[in-house]
Amino acid sequence: MDIRFLKSLVAVVETGSIASAGRLQNLTATAVSQRIRSLENELDSALLSRSAHSARPTEACLNILPRMKKLIRESDALKSDIDTTGLSANLRLGSIDTALTDFIPTIVKELTTVAPSSTISITPGSSSALYEQLLLQNLDGAITVMPIFTPPKEIKVTSLVKQNLVLLSKKPQKGLLKTVLEKHPLIVYDRDSWGGNSIQQWINSLNISPQILCELDSPETIALLVEKSLGVAVVPEWEGLRNRHTSLSITTIDKNAPLREIVFLSHQKSNAPKLLELAINLLCS
Repeated sequence: MDIRFLKSLVAVVETGSIASAGRLQNLTATAVSQRIRSLENELDSALLSRSAHSARPTEACLNILPRMKKLIRESDALKSDIDTTGLSANLRLGSIDTALTDFIPTIVKELTTVAPSSTISITPGSSSALYEQLLLQNLDGAITVMPIFTPPKEIKVTSLVKQNLVLLSKKPQKGLLKTVLEKHPLIVYDRDSWGGNSIQQWINSLNISPQILCELDSPETIALLVEKSLGVAVVPEWEGLRNRHTSLSITTIDKNAPLREIVFLSHQKSNAPKLLELAINLLCS
């Protein structure tokens, strides 16, 4: 049984479609489908329930999913077991969208130099989604917003940076912040997200009733919408914000506003502990 085929099946289950799994693995949808068909023939069982735009795991697939993931983890660990330095493993990292440009390039550049035999896979996502993948040991580490709860003992939390809040607008705004937020449509940083929760509580403390245009858990996308003159927004100031969005007016909000803390969450039972340690040292240097 080909481990690569198992990885394709798991990717379909996690993304919800064959096309999405193909993009994740740099394969065509046809190639992914062929891999799944091969597994179904080998196991003599239907593993996916297919529709026009999605693919859902069958009961048989769900029954073997934990074992498949274990086989994949063990397979990934074989190379590192042979290499006593521990630098030939596959390091699986997750990252929120703003950290993809702030932190990930440094990790990839340095690790490919220090550990050229290693492989690095990057999974983008929201803080909560990445945390769930980390608990399932589908990731070794993830750059997220500081959790709004205390993680279990197997999850190590390393603080990276604290970010001020800024007001994003297409043109410079005059007057009090609360007046600006009431005057223009507000693009909201998802109130249920780890990063947006504290911001919303602070906005509520201003005693205003803004006109909400939309709500999403992606400061980068929010900045793009503001660039289109669709409204204003209050978001954390990540490192690449001013360089990537030069047409925006970016105003730092007073010191009484909450900070967004970015952290690196790592799993103590990682199959790539040496690489994970290197990544943490790079991020903290």
